[in-house]
Amino acid sequence: MSHPIQHFAPWYREVARRGALELHVLFCCDWGVQEVVDPGFATAFKWDVPLTEGYSHEFLPIARRPRRLGFFEVDNPQVATALDRFEPDVVQVLGWAYRTNWRALAWARRCRRPVLLYTDSNVKEQVAVWKVRLKRPLIRRFYRRVDGALYVGDNNRAYHRAYGLPEERLFPGVYPIDRARLLAAAPDRKAARRTLRSRHGVPEDAFLVISCGKYLPRKRHLDLAAAAAQLAARQRPVWALLVGEGPQRPELEAWLRQRQIRNVALTGFVNQAEIPHYYAAADAVAVPSDFDPHPLVVSEAASFGLPVLASDAIGCIGENDTARPDVNALVFPCGDVAGLVQGIARLLDDPALRRRMGEASLRISEWQDASVAAEALARASQALVRLGPRRTR
Repeated sequence: MSHPIQHFAPWYREVARRGALELHVLFCCDWGVQEVVDPGFATAFKWDVPLTEGYSHEFLPIARRPRRLGFFEVDNPQVATALDRFEPDVVQVLGWAYRTNWRALAWARRCRRPVLLYTDSNVKEQVAVWKVRLKRPLIRRFYRRVDGALYVGDNNRAYHRAYGLPEERLFPGVYPIDRARLLAAAPDRKAARRTLRSRHGVPEDAFLVISCGKYLPRKRHLDLAAAAAQLAARQRPVWALLVGEGPQRPELEAWLRQRQIRNVALTGFVNQAEIPHYYAAADAVAVPSDFDPHPLVVSEAASFGLPVLASDAIGCIGENDTARPDVNALVFPCGDVAGLVQGIARLLDDPALRRRMGEASLRISEWQDASVAAEALARASQALVRLGPRRTR
């Protein structure tokens, strides 16, 4: 792994607790454990949940400390030495975009050990033609050295198939959330709802829609702000909270100030221990992004029974995914603010629809938990050992 990630630590702890696999995680750098300035958040932060407790791991020596997680910056020349020492039966790599992952593939090829890929890449990603021409041969080369993959949704599965992985080497997986921690953090949801709304000036009887993520143009937070403003102009009791931080903050603040928008608030950076209170305070979650491979905010919000307003560009939309059209999600064309306005109004005006979608979200969220992910990793690893490396190597 490139670095300790707050969503994956509970997964690895659960794998270690179950004992079906002997797991050892090799981290390329210590981002998140040590305070770091993330360019996406445009602020220094350190996660406030344990990232490395409860499972075997080590931090690999790195060529130089990365300023951003780029291909050549995430380079650990001694990864082969660490793999020799542990002697794994299966090597799981998370994506192709780091030099260390290619080094791990070279070790697996040399030692005839199967490689299990885990990534949230999907076929819905819109990429410039020149980037496709540059990246596609590189990714195909990577996939020729991969022996199987855990897929985390319909579009992710299609991506693996597009790069040549056969069906028998694709295994159902989960992009995990720590559902138990999320729910335990806000045991009194009514109190959390009152406190959080009071903090941001949101009326208790308002219909509150939240978006969560870095303040970046691709997240399209302005679409939700514009939708909320239009509904307020129609005297509809709708508010929006833009939960996050990032370099687009000045633009967002200027937009709200110039239009004198009063029913939209920016929260700033919210750490893991507090984010459940925002879900408890909300009535729906919006993901208007033009690129978001598999946004975990959908699964987390679903744990609190929130309906989803989803841009059709995000990668977790599908009959077997976390945002299921007309089941727990209303899907609108990316960039179509009128479509987002219509979706919010539908949920506001139809309590039965809101209740039905919220109940569906709860059911879906139960299958996104770290415990399910742990079982999926065990099944996939054991199956891949039986199948062995592919002949395409």
